[in-house]
Amino acid sequence: MAGKTGAEVEDLTRCAVLFEAADPPRTGTVVFWNAHGGPPARDEVDVVVVEDGTPVIRTVPAVRLPVADALPVLARAAGPGAGADPAAAFWGGAAAIALHLAARERLLPGVTPDGYDAWRVGPLDLDDVRRVRELVAAAPPEAYATPLAGTGGAAVRLPEPEGLVRAFLDAVADTLPRTPAAQAATGRAAFAAAEPQYVPQLRGWAEEVSAGLDSGVRVSLRIELVAAEPKTGGHRQG
Repeated sequence: MAGKTGAEVEDLTRCAVLFEAADPPRTGTVVFWNAHGGPPARDEVDVVVVEDGTPVIRTVPAVRLPVADALPVLARAAGPGAGADPAAAFWGGAAAIALHLAARERLLPGVTPDGYDAWRVGPLDLDDVRRVRELVAAAPPEAYATPLAGTGGAAVRLPEPEGLVRAFLDAVADTLPRTPAAQAATGRAAFAAAEPQYVPQLRGWAEEVSAGLDSGVRVSLRIELVAAEPKTGGHRQG
């Protein structure tokens, strides 16, 4: 989050927060919004708000940050006495869970539906699942106020918060291991570079590794690329 002052970070913690999932997960974005005005906004987002007892869709100013840049803001929002917006504190709690899982090396390799390399959280034990569900049960409406595509008026619908939280946990897991040092150490971009790598040929390998780790079997994470140089790309889920 280069260039942001402490005051700017604090301003963002006063905003409501949404998460926009994407493929691959690390290209998702964290959206800070305030229907009543707030820090200078560079973007807009459609959200569902309640007016006179009726849910309506409104376009409000917003600030979008990549997951890596948003984590310090969310950590501040989750801190004691932060005075953060409830939705910011909620996503700060999700960030804390994600970081705890990463610190315990609960990461599994995978290939996304669109064919890109991705890390995800796992395997989760019963305590992990309980913490996620307890967090989801406390989700304020502003934390998942993105209207689902094709809905509006009296039929407006919102996404399930648990699905969003799971997607966010995966986004953090997919962000943290990717550094220039990681790419240099492995000698390849897949599962190390931040830029999305198109590796559909690794789907079977990733499924085998994940299945082994999910069942407690120790499996080598050595990657053998068997096709041409991966293509790059990625897109947001709509």
